[in-house]
Amino acid sequence: MNWNSIVIIVCILLAAFAVWKEYARVNKTRLAWRVVAVLLAVVALSCIALPLTYQKDIIKQDKNEVILLTPGYSVDSLSKYPTDKTFTLQEAIKKENAKAILLNNADELAADSTITQVCVLGDGLDKDELAKLNGLPVVFYPTPSKQGISAINWNQNLKAGDALIVQGNFKNTSAKKVKLILKGLSTGLDSMEVNNTGNNPFQLSTIPKSTGKNIFYLLAITGKDTIENEQLPIQIEPVKPLKVLMLTASPDFESRFLKNWLSQNGYGVVVRSAISKDKFNKEFINIDQFSIDHLSQATLSKFDVLIGDLTVLKTLNSSEASALQQEVTQKGLGVIVKGDSTNHSTSWLQRDFPTDRLAIKDPAPVSLVLQGQLNKSNKLNVGPVYIKSQSNTQNLVSDEHGHALANITLAGSGKLIFTPLNNTFSWMLNGYKSDYTNLWSLLIGKAARRAPVMENWDMLSSIPTISKPVQLQLQSAATPSGIKIGDALVSPTQHNLLPFEWQTNYWPQISGWQSAQQAGGALNWFYVYGEQDWPVIRALSKQMATKNYVDQNHIDSRVTKQIHEKSTIAVSKIYFYVLLLIACVFLWVEAKFL
Repeated sequence: MNWNSIVIIVCILLAAFAVWKEYARVNKTRLAWRVVAVLLAVVALSCIALPLTYQKDIIKQDKNEVILLTPGYSVDSLSKYPTDKTFTLQEAIKKENAKAILLNNADELAADSTITQVCVLGDGLDKDELAKLNGLPVVFYPTPSKQGISAINWNQNLKAGDALIVQGNFKNTSAKKVKLILKGLSTGLDSMEVNNTGNNPFQLSTIPKSTGKNIFYLLAITGKDTIENEQLPIQIEPVKPLKVLMLTASPDFESRFLKNWLSQNGYGVVVRSAISKDKFNKEFINIDQFSIDHLSQATLSKFDVLIGDLTVLKTLNSSEASALQQEVTQKGLGVIVKGDSTNHSTSWLQRDFPTDRLAIKDPAPVSLVLQGQLNKSNKLNVGPVYIKSQSNTQNLVSDEHGHALANITLAGSGKLIFTPLNNTFSWMLNGYKSDYTNLWSLLIGKAARRAPVMENWDMLSSIPTISKPVQLQLQSAATPSGIKIGDALVSPTQHNLLPFEWQTNYWPQISGWQSAQQAGGALNWFYVYGEQDWPVIRALSKQMATKNYVDQNHIDSRVTKQIHEKSTIAVSKIYFYVLLLIACVFLWVEAKFL
């Protein structure tokens, strides 16, 4: 028998004996009160002897922080964060740290109601992984910045003859010099040295010779060690040469050099130079001859770009001027207008390009800054005229002091470019062919008539990676009946507001070139990288995403979680001592004085 049973039996016998004694008493006065008193005394005595308890719902406040290890974490830093729970999403980290618990997904942390905060060590998580935390507070301790390429951009889709321009930033954390090399077909194409510590912007360029899908390489080398060797996938499309019409007031060096450069680069060129009224000198290069005496819409429709002196364009007769304006605004012909120091025209060709003059009559030669070019050009004598900035124009070329020297604006379906530059041939005379090429390739490329596009593919993922969701966007006039990526059929989702835009996600299983095609459409290609490519950029991207997540999910140092549970509470004995005392006092007083 246990203690509780013994106490209960003894108290029952004691209660029976006490009640019998009260009934056996000769004086029966207040018998009922005495019986109640003795029973209360026995009950109080039993309650004092018994361990009485009761259950109660209570709320505990708990703060439970766990550690999540991500690539790049420092093993030494683990000792600073004492906790019994350490997790990771990487099998490689699990092999290094046996105590770490391997998770399949970050949402397993959010599903654990006891976890109130996650301490992330290393490079952090990407946007998809952070979204699975469902707002769970995070403390982030990022890895110090590493040496390597921290930003990169290049024109991935080129036309034959276009320059490949690779721009970026190299983070140098050592005092050693680093050489950046652009390679193609195992040949060094361009290079530069990084001498300073910290962030170093760079630009490398080349003109690829082959067409189709190509892989170039960007290497970072210090001494005999290769820090990075990254792939630069490029698609180079063969193009039908543009057809250019040049209208000049008279043969001059500027027109001559431009004509020669255009013809050497495969452009179809027609030059019409005024000799006298209604008499012209005409040249046809890389193009069949036809009548060019009168400029009609039919004639202008044969060209992609018109390059003309403003003085010549202003002297066109009414029918030619009307045909030119209609071809530009309705059919998309591009016009490059060459002004001079005397131009103050209200013509629609210069209306959006008001000019001004420097106070200096003969300014010194200056370097030019071209859109898309990181480095300044060699010096050029540009004269005193420059273009005033307007809200509806975009600057393409300016001098080193910020004066606009070539601006572009939309004119209906076409584009107008205005420039006061009339001395660019001096670059060629001084051997600066690359500057000349960069300038005129930019102007002609911006102005050229655009062919109608039935569909357009865009890669929305910055670095498409194997086994990671890759987001593709298709803009198509027709509703796609299905999209085939490699051998897999995927179903695109239509944009809520843009009915011509469709998006789809794809999880590539192999790296390299991948094909995408809608039913009846052209074959398009995109490149998928391995998990080890562009490590510094990936790390910085994860760090930025994790920091943004932390900012959006603020942590309160008092944040705790309420935990509801049942608790066993002992009944205080003081109440029963008081009850026993009252019962005994009543029995004594009643027997003694009453």
